[in-house]
Amino acid sequence: MGRYALLVATGEYADVRLSRLRAPSQDVERLAALLEDPGVGGFAGVRVLRDAADHEIRRAVEDVLAARTPDDLVLLYFSCHGLTTAARRLYFAAANTVQDRPAGTAIPRSFLNEQLEDCRASGRVLMLDCCFSGAYVEGFKDASSAVLDGGGEGYVVLTASNAYEYAFEEDTVSLEAPRASLFTDVVIEGLSSGAADLDGDGWVDVNELFSYAFREVRGRRPDQTPQFFAQSAGPPLRIARAGGAVPSVVRRSASYTSGQLLVARGFRAAAEPVCRTLGPWGRRSVVLVDGRPVELADSAAIASAFQPDDPRDSLGASYVRELISEVHATCGDGGASAVAVARGAITRLVEAMRDGHDPVRLLHGVRAAADAADRLIRSVAEPLERGDVARLAAASAASDRIGAVVGEVVAVTGRFGAVLVEPGLRAGVDHEVVPGLRLESGYVTALCVTDPVRREAVLADARVLLFAGRLPDRALALVDLMGRGSPLLVVCAEVPESVLGALLRSDRPVVVVCAEVTERLSAVVGGEVLDDDLLYRADAHSLGHAAKVVVTEWDTTVIGSARPSAGDAGQDVAGVIRAPADALARTERAVRAVRSAARDGVLRGAGVGLGEIGARLADEAPVAGGPVAPAGLTRLAGSAGAAGSAGQADPAVAGPVGSGPVGSGSVGSGSVAAARVAAEAAGWRALAGALGEPARCIAENSAVEPHDLDPALIDSAGTARAVVAAAARTAARFLLVA
Repeated sequence: MGRYALLVATGEYADVRLSRLRAPSQDVERLAALLEDPGVGGFAGVRVLRDAADHEIRRAVEDVLAARTPDDLVLLYFSCHGLTTAARRLYFAAANTVQDRPAGTAIPRSFLNEQLEDCRASGRVLMLDCCFSGAYVEGFKDASSAVLDGGGEGYVVLTASNAYEYAFEEDTVSLEAPRASLFTDVVIEGLSSGAADLDGDGWVDVNELFSYAFREVRGRRPDQTPQFFAQSAGPPLRIARAGGAVPSVVRRSASYTSGQLLVARGFRAAAEPVCRTLGPWGRRSVVLVDGRPVELADSAAIASAFQPDDPRDSLGASYVRELISEVHATCGDGGASAVAVARGAITRLVEAMRDGHDPVRLLHGVRAAADAADRLIRSVAEPLERGDVARLAAASAASDRIGAVVGEVVAVTGRFGAVLVEPGLRAGVDHEVVPGLRLESGYVTALCVTDPVRREAVLADARVLLFAGRLPDRALALVDLMGRGSPLLVVCAEVPESVLGALLRSDRPVVVVCAEVTERLSAVVGGEVLDDDLLYRADAHSLGHAAKVVVTEWDTTVIGSARPSAGDAGQDVAGVIRAPADALARTERAVRAVRSAARDGVLRGAGVGLGEIGARLADEAPVAGGPVAPAGLTRLAGSAGAAGSAGQADPAVAGPVGSGPVGSGSVGSGSVAAARVAAEAAGWRALAGALGEPARCIAENSAVEPHDLDPALIDSAGTARAVVAAAARTAARFLLVA
């Protein structure tokens, strides 16, 4: 005789009108452990379905019931919200159930009843732990006391409440409850302790189990009435052997929140079209803009245009947009890769929280893993070779033509030279060489920014004040000699707060950059390099002139107003690349990728290389009780509140020594510390595993396996570092959603 069980637990719901139930996740694990225990339930196959959609539950019910033989016993268990309509129809809520549309999104009572009636198993037991579960048997032949005395071979139903009552989670109604289910808790107690073996024959049958549950539930909650119904009465159905220890919680109650699930769902929806663009064979996604389908290939454009079908996905979609913007602002490339990593991390973190890990401890693990990944990337990065420039630019822009133009320009300006990308009027991408210089310093304050979206200060036809030293108050008089409204770039070694404030309050756009003022810069813009002495005789002619200035938080690009002459062999030059609207963003991305690689080196293998970093990182994950944990986690390997490297206890780690509820009992500080290490290790592994997601997406888009990807692909190591850091910050933000 085969014994099979399907346990369906739904505690998280997409519809915010259906409140979260914490009991199902905890209860189903404990019940599954009992049923699988050879000394108790002896069930050969126990399948657990958590927070599944209605179609998944229907398929699972059919799978477990259709394959049964007359000698089998099958048990179905549902822990979820019960919904009733005005016509007294009962539905069992799934994760995707819409409260006022249960017929199309929930599991109807009629479906379960038909499946159980059609099942060939001689023993069929249905346990329902949900509100109004007694309504299931309306239309049944009502069970009498004789049925209770004689058992019920065939089709037996045990419900947590009658047709008009709520089911309770501990001391609160399950519509609002945060704790364990009373009915299931009593059932588990009776099976595991043997207390439900009322006749002392060493077995617990369905009659005894119900009688025990009825007595205990009514004793604790007189307003909740479990029900028992049976068809085809015969020999008693034995559920379990009596005796055994009460099982500890196999998994602690899930720690995620409904807000986190909403963010995760919206993030996945918006990430899907973005991740399709990854790789040399990246796809073009079709999104609706103002109701019209638009074909897009740029990750930022896709994220900006994406409008979720369900407005509840809007928050998660905003995470995607902000993540791409952050990465592009940092290094100009890597937005889609960051989305793929963040999506993989969030998916894994939800599973970790499903296992009961605390989100704050997971956050610590994610951050520690991100720091370790940054060190690994820097350790394997290789210098950018001249021959790699065009190839890297082409890969970043997904265009050989753009890659070739960027390669030509960088060959003239140098890898750290000034390159500016502007909108062009022609169909193709072209370039020219002009006097120019790039400074490794950006604006001193964000108040200088003229383009908040790109976080840039852009000045056209600007005057340039160059001062060697600390800019004095007297310089303001020189500024006043300029024409009203003319943009001004000030480059000096240092600027006092009072002078900076006066400059920003003037009637002109002003950008102040603190950097070393050199004759090279003076040669590009003209004018004099002033100091305290020269300032006394300076006039408007002492100022230089720039055709265009672009200043970011990190650097400044200055384009001179004169054309380079053949005799100025040593003059600094800049490349100006002009691209049509549809290639502008990709060209900018290619230039910034090259600049990042020139500074930080390249990562061989591109997405594959990042996946290899993830694999190495996973090997370094901390293990509770292990010999060595990675930096940042070693303090957790000892007892709770163990001292850090400086001998100080970490207040975020320390807890009451010798006590603290974990699972169902009291544990010592060693167990608490081990649980904390396990949580941080889960966060570490979540990020490490997610680093392989870009390679998986690239392979999927290219119709190959990840191990078949071209190892000659390269990516900027700086971009890889920015991807990891930004994805980790997004994951941390997600973990702190209440």
